[in-house]
Amino acid sequence: MGAVLLKSALYQEADWKPHEAQELVLRSSARNKIVAAGRRFGKSELGAYDRLLPEAFLTYRNRAAIEASGKRWEYWIVGPEYTDGEKEFRKLYNAMRRLELPFDDKRGAAEGIGTRYNVESGDMSISLWGGLYYVVVKSAKYPATLVGEGLRGVVLSEAAKLKASVYDKYIRPTLADYRGWMLATSTPEGKNWFYDFWQRGQDPNRPTWDSWKLPAWKNPYVYPDGGSWETIGRIRQLIKEGIWDIGMLPDLKIDEEILDMLLDLTEERFAQEIGADFAEYVGRVFKRWDEEWHVADLQFDPNPRVFTCAATDYGFTNPNVWLLIQVDQWDNVKVLREYYERNRTIEEMASDIKERGLCPPACRTLYPDPEDPGSSKYLAKHLKLRVAGGTGGLIRDRIDLIRMGLKLRHPQLPYGHSDNYPRLLVDRSCVNLIREMEAYRYPDNKREQDRNAPENPLKKDDHTPESLGRFYMGHYGVGSLTKRETAISTARMGR
Repeated sequence: MGAVLLKSALYQEADWKPHEAQELVLRSSARNKIVAAGRRFGKSELGAYDRLLPEAFLTYRNRAAIEASGKRWEYWIVGPEYTDGEKEFRKLYNAMRRLELPFDDKRGAAEGIGTRYNVESGDMSISLWGGLYYVVVKSAKYPATLVGEGLRGVVLSEAAKLKASVYDKYIRPTLADYRGWMLATSTPEGKNWFYDFWQRGQDPNRPTWDSWKLPAWKNPYVYPDGGSWETIGRIRQLIKEGIWDIGMLPDLKIDEEILDMLLDLTEERFAQEIGADFAEYVGRVFKRWDEEWHVADLQFDPNPRVFTCAATDYGFTNPNVWLLIQVDQWDNVKVLREYYERNRTIEEMASDIKERGLCPPACRTLYPDPEDPGSSKYLAKHLKLRVAGGTGGLIRDRIDLIRMGLKLRHPQLPYGHSDNYPRLLVDRSCVNLIREMEAYRYPDNKREQDRNAPENPLKKDDHTPESLGRFYMGHYGVGSLTKRETAISTARMGR
């Protein structure tokens, strides 16, 4: 309670009044805090005020011991780009100026560090007490800069946009020396690693973790008329019934900005961006896709126990796609080569595949786009293939099967462990598959949605994922989604 009172006095002196939802985070003493919050909630204020500002005064109080140790207390603000970390940095910098803290210049700090604020170059740092306290902004875009001695703490800005490997490989090891803290704030990006961390904060068996899901309308300074899921649900129901009228607004307490976004954005986009929900059907389709994990230099395996096959997606103006795939006895899927050509007939496609060696003798099965059986029959005849069935079904099922392959086999193991690898790997030569796995996305607003299937992704950058989905559906079937996940969970529990 004493620490809370001291913080309150400090915030008052710094002319900052947190709103009630921010207070929830400030009161927590957890070492690791995960804050999923809607747009304009005040996430960057948490990054600046929750720990970075109090840590400056804690450093001052312990300066003799720190100086005797020959080290400094260092903190990072890490974002996808320097501009992401600049928001937290700006809040902290301005608060310290209001408190008239003595910034070190380059000459007044140890080891050449100092206080600098250059957004264009990404050179942003704060140094106090002769360099004993040091905060620096880092960009995950340049992993080589994410090295250093032990950190007292780190703020991850727009954390959901970072790769999981940024934390596992670079951040977590630096926190070990001091048992340093982490504050990760972000608007969600579906159920990626940030969601996994948020779940840790909800787990009573993880007492050093805490997490919150805080909608944007909880910030009364930006949205004075607030909102609630109950009101939003009521408005959606009125729209569905065709009786919504703006004249009803006085009876429905909701801020005009929130209402405007509710009417414009897709339901999933609104839930994520404004409601801080971990909506799956928004943004990138394959949020776990990470070139660092899923792309490698692969070789064709001549072992007869390795199953070799191909998958297609047909087009003409859109590209004809062929993926050469191998599956080993442990269900590791490797996409070895791709064919991705526009304005080619099926006859030309078959000839190209032969000439380029994309259908080796071991390849005997084709998982095709079922909407063009004539093209599949032609390829089967000229390339001596068996056409597999069961490659249709719902888009979302095919997508879920691919997502299953993107998961790491043993996520509980540390980064870089030889057994910690995904079930799906793609050869570096498959440049179009790599690009489309990154680019394939869901609609952002209602104008982009397919009226007949609003939950489906956009029909863009989908050609190689469609081909890959045909393989997964035909080879594993939709039932494998439940069976395989149950088997994996059972194995992990040691049953």
